[in-house]
Amino acid sequence: MFCTGCGRKMQDADAYCSQCGRPVRPLPPRKRLYRLRGERKIAGVCAGVARYLEVDVTIVRIVWLLLGLLHGIGIVGYIIAWIVMPSDYQLSYQRQYA
Repeated sequence: MFCTGCGRKMQDADAYCSQCGRPVRPLPPRKRLYRLRGERKIAGVCAGVARYLEVDVTIVRIVWLLLGLLHGIGIVGYIIAWIVMPSDYQLSYQRQYA
């Protein structure tokens, strides 16, 4: 296998070229945490967390509800996540005009 940037011969197990530093294979897409507007009940926070953690959204909603009822931290955490997490609409708008 040869590097497409500098033409240096490389091993098959190499991920980057040791000469120029270019990646040999495309990098996997980065996981992002964001609110999902299409799957929301209130703000889409639970749906976004569920997609990020790759679990069912119902489980996340039940855990968040239990934290809110038992300790009160769920309500505060939800409000903070609502403010801090970008929505999927904002991300698509940024990609379109960036």
